[in-house]
Amino acid sequence: MKQKISSAILNSNQPLNRQIIRIDDPNMRLHVYWIFLRSGHSDILLSERNKHSFYELQLMLEGYIRQTEETEGTARLYTVEAGQFMIMPPNCYHQVVEASESGVRFSVAFQIESTDPYVRSALEAIHRIGVFAAPDSAGDYIQLMRQVSGGRSPWASREISNLLQCLLLQLMAAMLPESEPITQRDMKPDRSARMVREVQKFIAEHIADGITVEDVAAGLGRSSRQLNRICRSQSGKTLNQMIGAEKLNYIKELIGTSSLSFAEIASMSGFSSEYALNRFFKYAEGYTLGQYRRLATLS
Repeated sequence: MKQKISSAILNSNQPLNRQIIRIDDPNMRLHVYWIFLRSGHSDILLSERNKHSFYELQLMLEGYIRQTEETEGTARLYTVEAGQFMIMPPNCYHQVVEASESGVRFSVAFQIESTDPYVRSALEAIHRIGVFAAPDSAGDYIQLMRQVSGGRSPWASREISNLLQCLLLQLMAAMLPESEPITQRDMKPDRSARMVREVQKFIAEHIADGITVEDVAAGLGRSSRQLNRICRSQSGKTLNQMIGAEKLNYIKELIGTSSLSFAEIASMSGFSSEYALNRFFKYAEGYTLGQYRRLATLS
């Protein structure tokens, strides 16, 4: 059967997609057909209905996708959220049919052969089809590949080949030996939305403590990188921006509803001085603290 490959991929001039990647070592023989990094609005994240003789990785860095998989005429729908991945095995019709309003999707199409028991076990897990949590290091490998592809190194293809091999091994490790696929739901993904609500609640409860991104991450038992990714995909704001917005509302409430001095408000909202508070407030609102208190009093 002739391979049906998206024209967007065939006509791509992305630096990553221009690399020739073949790996042949004692543990793994790998041939890569394309590496594609799609980012933007939902229509950019979607794909055509395809059936390949090779594996296709979908790893979400931001946002989410909903991908169908068809076996013997029965279609199943999988949700892949930020920080998760799935690998579609060969000879399965599949299509990304829905996506978040914006996001970043990293795709790799590859053939792989191996006699290594570890890799073969991972391939068996792939054929059972599931969605798994990607290790935090996945984003680092992708970022390094982007940097290399955008430079002028004469060894770019070799460097990217090695990085991709490491990434695939990391993803296989995430699937074995005891990992279970992430439970899929029939509804639109809401786990990330729940996490954002937890973040907002934690920030609101501790805003008077002068909290930082690291404090929120530690309080919720997550990495700051993961929280940043989820917050940005769900709200369009980084975790630091969410803290800043809540802090601004807290300061405005203190100014408008109390007779506290600005120095006291600075101390209560985690600023080192009234001067630092005033700089933050004027940059965000366009008013000095005194101007805003007069406006609040008039209203």
